[in-house]
Amino acid sequence: MKLFKLNPSGVFSEIAEAQIAKERTLQQITDKNLSLIFGLEFVCSEFTVGDFRIDTLAFDPETRSFVIIEYKRSESRSVIDQGYAYLGKMLDRKADFVLEYNSIKKKAFQLKDIDWGQSRVLFVSTAFNTYQIGSLIFNDLPISLWEVKSYKDGLWSYRKIDHSGSGASIKTLANKDPEMNKVYRQVMVYSEADHLQKGSDETREIYENMRDAILQRWKLTIEPKKLYIAFKDKTNVVDIEIQKKQLKLILNVPKGKLNDNMGITEDIAGKGKWGNGDYQVIMQDDSNMAYVLSLIEQSYKYGKGR
Repeated sequence: MKLFKLNPSGVFSEIAEAQIAKERTLQQITDKNLSLIFGLEFVCSEFTVGDFRIDTLAFDPETRSFVIIEYKRSESRSVIDQGYAYLGKMLDRKADFVLEYNSIKKKAFQLKDIDWGQSRVLFVSTAFNTYQIGSLIFNDLPISLWEVKSYKDGLWSYRKIDHSGSGASIKTLANKDPEMNKVYRQVMVYSEADHLQKGSDETREIYENMRDAILQRWKLTIEPKKLYIAFKDKTNVVDIEIQKKQLKLILNVPKGKLNDNMGITEDIAGKGKWGNGDYQVIMQDDSNMAYVLSLIEQSYKYGKGR
């Protein structure tokens, strides 16, 4: 990726890429900025469990799951083999992970408080080879690759390398490897299609119209979770659950910060909820879509102002 600076005369000058001197530097800087980059909570670095040493252990407060971050040192190793090995070790030694988290964060989580099924591994590197990138043909990998570049003037970029969208499943490989299959049966990767199956023809159409309208207005990322589909900018803007008779939307706005003149939202602050934010909207048709989008606009602006 090239970065340019626009000078007063309207001409670009290229910002030169600067080499990251040490991979330890990459890890230290990333660890200090996990919340901003990935929306994750830093737990610890160099976590040893059994015969495995994990570069960085992080926690996803949205899904209540652990995230293992590895900084690639060898471009020849398979990210699939390595990623599933780490996840397998985590599932075998769950108590070690919870104990480490509780000890550092002064929490009292139990094993049942963690959603082990949404565990994942992030590989972070300045470069990945074609073999590693090619492994992303599987659309149900709990593994993602992030390419980092450093530039002059202290500029950094983190780019997620997306899979090719072939629709292939890791299940075929997992069936041939008992250890991989153990992880495959416990760790789930959710897709938009999984959520669409929960709806009816009517609610799927409402969702698709809403999704298209949202993406036309804002450059958001869609991240399917276990219970909902998240539309994210710096943080979640709106979370949508597709049901048989309706859509349930959670707006990521705290209590008292939303202007709802029509009174169609429900204040769910303090109630048990699965999404982010204190306001819920129910859509049984798309008659109020324009107004709902105006509420989502408030959530989007609130997130930008954080």
